[in-house]
Amino acid sequence: MTNQIFLTNDDGIYAAGLSALETAASKRNLTCFISAPLNEQSGAGHSITLGAPLRVSKFSENRFAVNGTPTDAVYIGINALMKKKPLFAVSGINKGGNLGDDITYSGTVSAAMETFYDGITSFAVSLYITDFAAFKNETFAVCADFFFDEILPEIEKKIGKSELYENPKLFNINIPETIANSGKVPLKWTPFGKRLYGGDVVKRVDPRGKEYYWIGGDQFGFADIDGSDCHEIRRGSATITPVSLDFTDEKTLEKIRG
Repeated sequence: MTNQIFLTNDDGIYAAGLSALETAASKRNLTCFISAPLNEQSGAGHSITLGAPLRVSKFSENRFAVNGTPTDAVYIGINALMKKKPLFAVSGINKGGNLGDDITYSGTVSAAMETFYDGITSFAVSLYITDFAAFKNETFAVCADFFFDEILPEIEKKIGKSELYENPKLFNINIPETIANSGKVPLKWTPFGKRLYGGDVVKRVDPRGKEYYWIGGDQFGFADIDGSDCHEIRRGSATITPVSLDFTDEKTLEKIRG
């Protein structure tokens, strides 16, 4: 079994969360292959570039940046740059949580989806932050250690190593910023919750008199669904959510067939 893993993200090749994962993995004798967007692509979702050429910047034999979306970086990394299939893939560590409905917008989660589509067990890892102004990048290192020392062993134990890596699975993981206090937080297996974004749009006028808009909204509003990822992260627990990408509405399909 190979000891090489695939790392990517949506915050860009220079992101502190990506570097923290690489450092933590290397300390555990894992070889990292990195293919990430050249620049930040937060909120890019699962978009792929089809109408423009993409360029790859090579930083080392195992570190590349693509001037496109997270999906572009994964697609090119897996199909054109990497020579062998990795043991697993990690996307992150994202600066900010990806909970509930966030996964449909998240470039972090979408990058993990893309590696999963390629037959690789994949983990989207995000750090839930409530005070970005006070946040310190050193927390990423603590978060990365917690992923490799606590979360990954928990998943391997519950799923089984052979099952986990022979039959690819996808997980969405969120770790609260309170991990910085002691290096450990409770772990919870959770379903997705429901985000309440608020629908805010800020309208402004630029110096030339032209209108422009900022999409805003409450980043911390959740429906009160007990036991959901949104609920447990608020309680200070890290959350693990197994993800299925079968979008078929089976109930409606069966009703129509009936």
